[in-house]
Amino acid sequence: MSHNESPSPTLRGESRPDNFLDSWKEIAAYLNREVRTVQRWEKAAGLPVHRLQVDKHGTVYAYKSELDAWFRERQPQLELGYGEGAGADTGPRVRRAIVGGLLVVVGLASVGAYLAGNGRWLHKQAITQKVKLAVLPFANLSGDPNQEYFSDGITEEIITQLGRMQPERLGVIAAESSKLFKGKPIAEVGRALGVQYAIEGSVRRGGNQVRIDVQLIQVSDQTHLWADSYTSDLVDILRVQDHVAAAVANQIRVALPVSAVGANGAARGTSRRVNPEAYNAYLRGRFEWTHYSDLHKSIEAYQEAIEKDPQFALAYAGLASSYAWRGKVPNDDLSPIETQPMARQMAEHALQLDPQLAEAHAVLAYLSFSYDWDFEAAEREFRRAFALDPNNLDAHFHYLHYLIARNQMQQAQEETTLALDLDPIWPLFNTFRAEIFYYARDYDSAIAKAHGTIEQYPTYWLSYFWLGSSYREKKMYREALEAFTQGRKLSGDHPAMIAMYGHSLALSGDAAGARKALAELRRLAQSRYVSSLYFAAIYTGLGEKSTALDWLEKASAERFERLIYVGVEPAADPLRSEPRFRDLLRRMGLPQ
Repeated sequence: MSHNESPSPTLRGESRPDNFLDSWKEIAAYLNREVRTVQRWEKAAGLPVHRLQVDKHGTVYAYKSELDAWFRERQPQLELGYGEGAGADTGPRVRRAIVGGLLVVVGLASVGAYLAGNGRWLHKQAITQKVKLAVLPFANLSGDPNQEYFSDGITEEIITQLGRMQPERLGVIAAESSKLFKGKPIAEVGRALGVQYAIEGSVRRGGNQVRIDVQLIQVSDQTHLWADSYTSDLVDILRVQDHVAAAVANQIRVALPVSAVGANGAARGTSRRVNPEAYNAYLRGRFEWTHYSDLHKSIEAYQEAIEKDPQFALAYAGLASSYAWRGKVPNDDLSPIETQPMARQMAEHALQLDPQLAEAHAVLAYLSFSYDWDFEAAEREFRRAFALDPNNLDAHFHYLHYLIARNQMQQAQEETTLALDLDPIWPLFNTFRAEIFYYARDYDSAIAKAHGTIEQYPTYWLSYFWLGSSYREKKMYREALEAFTQGRKLSGDHPAMIAMYGHSLALSGDAAGARKALAELRRLAQSRYVSSLYFAAIYTGLGEKSTALDWLEKASAERFERLIYVGVEPAADPLRSEPRFRDLLRRMGLPQ
């Protein structure tokens, strides 16, 4: 497929509605109004419009489901011109807009759903209004600050359980964003995350005894709708977590405007007890992995959990994810040939023990396209992962990169929107906006998104990578080198940053500086794995195409994961007319 061809339909079907509007213009068009009218509605009538600082001037966004609910509630007032101000469009036009709005709601009621039983994508008819819920980090009441990983792990497991329950009606904010609001006032949580309800809780552990206290809170007035306590021996902790999630879901049926909330797939771990020491090690591994503290420690902790309990499926799935991340940027200090076969082995074993683990299917999906170059197998695994847990962030992360590799940039941005709905504050998914714009060759938008993320997260070095790459493609080499220089400082001279810095130097005419960057990579390669792709990038910038292609062949033998994007990589354009490059794309099944 050429860069200008229309991409093929997204994996989950073209008819899936996009719930996201990201400008005043889109919001006004959706409501069939002028921009100034919807801006007045926001001030005078509480139109649910959100703000996010994504560039120097910020931006607004809204969710169609929230606009629909607001519109229905205010129909009588709108018919009388409430909130319109002078020169408002009232009367028949308003009534036509109401009818049109209701038709839009009915039209949006068709949502894509995968039925695991027959393996087909079908459509369900249902008028949905998603309720959003945040599970705040449970307080550690054990009297030991070193037990923080335990209370965090319990919180994340309950988030996972709730996230699987009818996700088209109940949106559960992911742990990464929720963590930032630990100890914050509920009203602030509601404003920042756009949630109507929150769960607070605490965990008290004494030896192998665990007590979990949970309460459900209505954000608008901080009303406590429900509370309960659960005490159990640690060997039954998996059952207790299932019971807590089921009880919260049952209260959601009663307290929240969500009908028929039911479990999406089997509960996790209800059929077996767990070795307390194994579960303790599993939570330590999960803590290190989710906090990106130390993947080495994460692997060690998961391995300890498996040694204590060889039948512990969750530990195998966690170990699979840690190995998979060890072989990809920015954790690529080991060759994929060392890490990815281990990731596959652990994921497959996890699924032998428990076929319902979406985490393991997400790992296999990622390995299928990035390591095996088997896109059909990846598609099957993504379908299974999303069927089991539509809110699994790893599945969203890998799927949007699958779409990038397939040159389906619009669908990739839609996937990022879904991920940001689950995890609106995590800088990684905000950075993905810039990455996708870069691959779509919309460099101005990529620069704006990268700058916006940097303003919010100035030490997040991946944003500088896409900022510098976009400046480079605009031939703004001074700005590109400044971005890469800052990225090198923040990343501790990650080889990807050295490579892009050297590539930009070469394009700017500083061949000596580019060769110095090559020497730095060779020096670094003496103490850690450095992908051959990084050398290929600098040689491409120097115009030494034959040498660059030699290094690309080495990268393909290494199965380095970033090579999968070479089909859409702008920096590879000088090589596209080369027969060896076209042959590489053909062997990898990539767009040409």
